[in-house]
Amino acid sequence: MSTHSQTMIAPEPDLIDLLRGWWRLRGWIMAGMLAGLLAAFAFLALAVPQYRVSMLIAPADRGTGTDIKALLPDNATFALQYLASSIGAQDTTDFSRLENIMRGADVAAIVMKNKDVADGVRASRPLRISAGADIRDPAELADWMARAIKIEPVGTTTMRRVVLNHPDREWATGFLTLVHDAADRLIRNDVRTRADARSAYLQDALRRTDHPDHRRALTNLLMEQEHVRMMLAMDESFAAVIAESPSASARAVWPRKSIVLPAFVFAGAVFFYCLGLIFGRRDRHA
Repeated sequence: MSTHSQTMIAPEPDLIDLLRGWWRLRGWIMAGMLAGLLAAFAFLALAVPQYRVSMLIAPADRGTGTDIKALLPDNATFALQYLASSIGAQDTTDFSRLENIMRGADVAAIVMKNKDVADGVRASRPLRISAGADIRDPAELADWMARAIKIEPVGTTTMRRVVLNHPDREWATGFLTLVHDAADRLIRNDVRTRADARSAYLQDALRRTDHPDHRRALTNLLMEQEHVRMMLAMDESFAAVIAESPSASARAVWPRKSIVLPAFVFAGAVFFYCLGLIFGRRDRHA
């Protein structure tokens, strides 16, 4: 007769078996909760409080005031009418550019000229025992700015909220203002350079032509560049205005005790529970 080995299938544990296992290892779990609580207090003692500093920026409205179309004569050429209609559209383009270059290397090179920037970046560290970032060139500062500075949309508006978490509230508020001014000045200088080059080319072309229609078209284009240069001469923000000055939160946003304490206690309980299972199996095998 042939014998067949029969395998016994262990029943799946239910909730009662799970609760019995927890109760059997309650000493391990309580020890893990205590260890997690001590680790949480040690982490909170070593953590450097971080404050949330935010600044609200909006596109510079260079089309406010008197409607330019009202100043044009009835027989104004198409070039002048197009110029009057496209002034507001250029505002949004410059604002989008500022939004994308605020954390770039060109802005970092301008900001890095301030001697307090390197000290402030070095002070931005999560723990007291950790070393801060040592900034040696604009590329490293741009990398730090890309990680530290957040640009958040404000609802469905064109405005943006620039956010920076830092332990020094006064330094962070000044740094955000410095970054905005550097990016706005960078765009202003670039637009001024292009406007000067176009004006020089148009003036030279105007001197070399005698055709009435060509001179009229060149004159209209030259007036457009002169209008841009006039806007650049104004002592105000060119691409983006600070709609709300940088302000810091009243309390530190990191670390948060309401999150750190439960997380460490739970992690300690789970870890020691796993240790209890491992050592319990070793004892049974022994």
